[in-house]
Amino acid sequence: MANTAPVVTIGNHSLLSNHWQKIQPWLTYSDADGNSAVSYQFFDSGTSATSGYFWTPTNSHWDANTVIDVAASDLSEVWLRSGSVSGSETLWARAFDGTAWSTWTSFTFTTIPNSTPVATISDQSLHINTWVQATDWLNYTDANGDAATKYQFWDSGTSATSGYFWTPTNSHWDANTTIEVSAAELADVWIRGGSTTGSETLWVRAFDGSDWGNWDSFTLTSTNSTPVATIGDHSTHIDQWVTISSWLTATDADHDAITKYQFWDSGTSATSGYFWTPTNSHWDANTTIEVSAADLADVWVRGGSTTGSETMWVRAFDGTGWGNWDSFTLTSTPNTAPVATVNDQSLHVNQWIKPQGWLTATDAEGDTITKYQFWDGGAGTTSAYFWTPDNSHWAANTTIDVSASDLANLWIQGGSTTGSETMWVRAFDGAAWSNWDSFTLTSTNTAPTATINDHTLNAAQWAQLVNWTTASDADGDAITKYQFWDSGSAANSAYFWTPANSHWAANTVIDVPASDLSSIWVQGGTAGGSETMWVRAFDGTAWSNWDSFTLTSLPNHAPVASINDQTLHINEWSQVSNLLSYSDVDGNPASEYQFWDGGSGANSGYFWTSANSHWAASTVIDVSAADLDDVWMRGGAATGSETMYVRAYDGIDWGAWHAFTLSTIV
Repeated sequence: MANTAPVVTIGNHSLLSNHWQKIQPWLTYSDADGNSAVSYQFFDSGTSATSGYFWTPTNSHWDANTVIDVAASDLSEVWLRSGSVSGSETLWARAFDGTAWSTWTSFTFTTIPNSTPVATISDQSLHINTWVQATDWLNYTDANGDAATKYQFWDSGTSATSGYFWTPTNSHWDANTTIEVSAAELADVWIRGGSTTGSETLWVRAFDGSDWGNWDSFTLTSTNSTPVATIGDHSTHIDQWVTISSWLTATDADHDAITKYQFWDSGTSATSGYFWTPTNSHWDANTTIEVSAADLADVWVRGGSTTGSETMWVRAFDGTGWGNWDSFTLTSTPNTAPVATVNDQSLHVNQWIKPQGWLTATDAEGDTITKYQFWDGGAGTTSAYFWTPDNSHWAANTTIDVSASDLANLWIQGGSTTGSETMWVRAFDGAAWSNWDSFTLTSTNTAPTATINDHTLNAAQWAQLVNWTTASDADGDAITKYQFWDSGSAANSAYFWTPANSHWAANTVIDVPASDLSSIWVQGGTAGGSETMWVRAFDGTAWSNWDSFTLTSLPNHAPVASINDQTLHINEWSQVSNLLSYSDVDGNPASEYQFWDGGSGANSGYFWTSANSHWAASTVIDVSAADLDDVWMRGGAATGSETMYVRAYDGIDWGAWHAFTLSTIV
């Protein structure tokens, strides 16, 4: 069957100059037999050096009048580039279906002229020495929609103080130099305002990959708003000093820092006010006084030595320009001395207080008090005194200067003993001292109170005084020590005991620190009766009154010791402690015992102790209570009975003898 050749069609097309286009989207292929294209051929008849051309991966610029073979599978890699100038040319294409070629199809390819881009910057103002990115000001347009690929800038300002361009490759581009920057680097182009005020012309243009746009000029104006310094009219007292910075206000619309000031004084009278600086203690009138902003705090104005007014001026410099002079009137007025008073006061001895809370100071003109002076007329070694951080004990009859800002650091300590003294205070308002105001400071103390109620003790009973003693102090002072006194002089009366003395004699003052109060004891008398004792307390300053109390010692009851009748075998032993009973109405323990054996026969029973293995009959045997377990009783060597005795001693009295019968059995 005969083959039908394929058909290729391409319509006429236009492109802007130097633009690229894939051929595939423009090309239409058909085959009546349904055969696919195997390859294509293209032909360019445009022989001009500026005409369009084909591009493939194997040839970046195919010559005109050359057949270009392309496999169908590579069709997407065939490009057309428009000419570099406007114009039209004829191109051809055909396809091969593996058997036959289609006829050549021609189409007209027209290069449209390029519209040059437009880059503009409107006239701008910059504060002197201020930086801005050129991109913030630049506007770019292109009628063909082409993106800018690069820019050029030009600066015609040749003055050393004019503005200039900056790029990373040149920190200060010279005037009348073409500065070329890729579009990608546009953000790195900066413009700096001039270092002085003034205007200059700058230019900019853009390139769209084909053509440069026209140069666009713009005016860059470097500006500065001069600062404004003002001082209102003021009054000072005669000869009063004031720092000028407390009056001065300075502003700058550009927010520039003020770098210096100038002052001017028109008062030519010998008694008029004047300016003072560390370099000149009295600036002449009609002289420009220049001061750096850093030294402004060192500029002072002194009021005139007589009343009157004069005109002074001030202006400020922001590093570029001086502001206008601002005039102000300085009036020197008479001064009324301030008044400082402290009322009479009382302090507890050794108490600390800030006199600031006592002080009242006023000034008829509302002047601020700048300092105070204090004086202490109390010359006694125990009198009150002033304290400041630089002197912990100001001597009497000494002037003590204290700035108003340090008043809170002034203290007074009350005297170390009671009494009164005169002190003084006066105030200074920056121009004059007030009169001295006297006040009386009284150092006071309320003696403490110590009491012990009447008490009763058994004979020889012990008691701790801390449990009986009550002490108080109206001032809240801590009790530091106590004194005790015992008036009972009888040998058997009660008495005080301390670790330092086990039996304090009567009519003796006994000093005891408060911390040792729990260590003082009293023992009841060994015979019944009453006696008077005393106590008083000390608060570190004064003793309380003596407080008397009655101590009653109850009569002693003799103890009772007994042994029941006992029976023992011949020569049998028995421990007496197991047989003996002891009691004491007063609760006193036995301190010793006595035993007696009434059996005088050679074969009778007997007592044994570690000190004597066979006590003779009719002998008093003394045994301490601690040795009672060492007392034994032995049955006789023959049967029979005998009478024995026992009694006890409670440290005061012996109890009655108690008789018991010892029977010896076989």
